[in-house]
Amino acid sequence: MLKNKNKFLLLLASLVSIASIAQTNTIASKPTTTNYMEGLMITVAILLVVVIWVLAQVLMMVSKKAVQVSKQSATKAMMIFVVVMGSMFSNKLSAQATSVIADSTKVVTTDFYGGLSYNTFWTMTSVILLELLVVFLLVLFIRNIFRAIHPIEKIIVAGKVQSDSWLVKTWHQLDKQFFTKAVPLDKEADLLLDHDYDGIKELDNALPPWWKYGFYITIVVAVFYLLKFEVWHTGMNPTEEYNKEMTTAKIETEAYLASAKENVDENSVTELDVAGIAAGKAIFAKTCVPCHLAEGQGLVGPNLTDEYWIHGGGIKDIFKTIKYGYPDKGMQSWQSTYSPVQMQQLASYIRSLKGTNPPNPKAPQGDLYKEVTAPVDSTVTKK
Repeated sequence: MLKNKNKFLLLLASLVSIASIAQTNTIASKPTTTNYMEGLMITVAILLVVVIWVLAQVLMMVSKKAVQVSKQSATKAMMIFVVVMGSMFSNKLSAQATSVIADSTKVVTTDFYGGLSYNTFWTMTSVILLELLVVFLLVLFIRNIFRAIHPIEKIIVAGKVQSDSWLVKTWHQLDKQFFTKAVPLDKEADLLLDHDYDGIKELDNALPPWWKYGFYITIVVAVFYLLKFEVWHTGMNPTEEYNKEMTTAKIETEAYLASAKENVDENSVTELDVAGIAAGKAIFAKTCVPCHLAEGQGLVGPNLTDEYWIHGGGIKDIFKTIKYGYPDKGMQSWQSTYSPVQMQQLASYIRSLKGTNPPNPKAPQGDLYKEVTAPVDSTVTKK
């Protein structure tokens, strides 16, 4: 098993030693302040040194066992001894490097790569990568030697030798015990029943455990459901769920409609009922009387009771006039003072003043405004 690894073993011993020496030289040359990158890389390097030391000890024990089992020649035993001694030598160097690391608490102040200089960073990175390579080679050698001591079971399928790893074997055991309980093909004949239907025979195999356990779970859920809804009455039946959802929907609808009223503008405004007009009258008495008088007959502002309007007499026109105003003609904007609903109430009240004929009205201003009504379908009228 070790016949083709002589050169690799020598290389392994050299790499471990070089890695440790490089680590020693690299870390010992750092002089000034500490930084997080140095701490991280030193920690990784130390951990890898520990891993290398452990693997070297394992390799030494496995190699001795391999020599005893396979009775290798003295030359090959010497090669293993070289690797082990090289590993031990590297361990001493690693220990020395560790002491240097412990004593070296200062690094260069150049702010490259977390506080390390360019050369220092890549030197330490190379050392860590080299240590990882050494770890990989050690694991590989240990694995191969262990296989030489404990050969893997060989399975012959269709004339080809196959072997299953421990992972595959573990999966097969779990699958057989918890999932399918699959019976090997060579043993299915023992499970065949005497029932024969046109050449189709019944295989008396066990139910898949996943299906059986799932069925048991449904039974438990059914019992819990029965107790919850029919015995304890802690859950809602479909009628109760429907009533609750309808109540929730009603509350949400009312909230939406309330917010929609606040979102009224000059494009969606409509005339309000008597209550809205009364609210608009109070706003008019508070704000509009100085310019339009108490009954809307006009003073500084135009008469609001006749059929002549400067900027239109429809509900949308009046709302727009109240909201944006016409400062060049003395009409200020009220959108910062009143809410959209309040301006709608005020516009509705002004619309109600048409034709009230108050005393001493101001002369008409603007253009004659006529209501434009939507055409009525004659067929609907006849019906």
